Amino acid sequence: MYRFHVAIADLVPPLSGERDGLPRLPVLERLLAMADVTSVGGDWRTWALTQLGCTLAAGRPALARLMAEQAGGLIDGYTWFALAPLHLVAGLTTVHHHAAGPGVLSPATAEQLVAGLTRDFADPDLAFRRVGGLVLLGVVGRVDIETQDPALLAGRELSDGIARGPDARRLARLCGEFELWLHGRGVSTRDGRAVHALYPWGEGNVPVAKAERSPRLLTDDPFLVAASGHKTEPTAALDVWSVADLLAQGRSFAEADDLWARPLRARLRDGEISEAQVHMAGRTWRIRAGQHWRVWRAVKPWWEQLS
Repeated sequence: MYRFHVAIADLVPPLSGERDGLPRLPVLERLLAMADVTSVGGDWRTWALTQLGCTLAAGRPALARLMAEQAGGLIDGYTWFALAPLHLVAGLTTVHHHAAGPGVLSPATAEQLVAGLTRDFADPDLAFRRVGGLVLLGVVGRVDIETQDPALLAGRELSDGIARGPDARRLARLCGEFELWLHGRGVSTRDGRAVHALYPWGEGNVPVAKAERSPRLLTDDPFLVAASGHKTEPTAALDVWSVADLLAQGRSFAEADDLWARPLRARLRDGEISEAQVHMAGRTWRIRAGQHWRVWRAVKPWWEQLS
């Protein structure tokens, strides 16, 4: 018996005009209806790092700096970003992020990118590093900007991911140079999608200290792996689910109920899991087996429960 913590990273309330035709997720909706709900604020990574055992001050975690530190490639005096490889889709009037979200690079491709970027952007104010399949960008000095997790931009218009802050234009110009540089180079993600752009994010403003003791980690998310403690808590587990990952695997959104919610309900009923905490859109739903008596509660569509 153990406690199960899971973040559904990219399931967010759709805009009112996007709700028509959305599939219901009846098993997940019933679980959420029975749960105790807490508004926690922040994004899913902040919540996941806290569950992992990291102590964070208020603000956005400096994820890219964490990776540079873990890899031994940190250069003081730089602001660090992770460069997410994007495959963009052109519509009639707008350009969109691919529905499967940002891609993942192989370590070999990431190494080639770092070598090429370092060679061709021979700028003392820029530094490039690789951690596994991640490419990191260091910009000298403090960059006053706020970006967002590109996983939340899956299927959205390109303009929805524009960074904010006094230095946003500076970063936008650099991203434009990356796009021109990538053109015709044939860089692809592990699932075969062409890389059209590199999206800098993860700069944050709060240092992330590695945890000492963490729940058993069921995800290979590189940021959580880097922050995980060297001691494992055997009575707790932490996972991350992603709609974009389902789509990248050739699954449909409607299958989320069978792949995620139905097994979770069965484990709660069997007593394998004593308590589950599901984090989505700035809220946490706490679900225990004994809450099944709350069948009288009205079950609303998942998007209404997230709103």
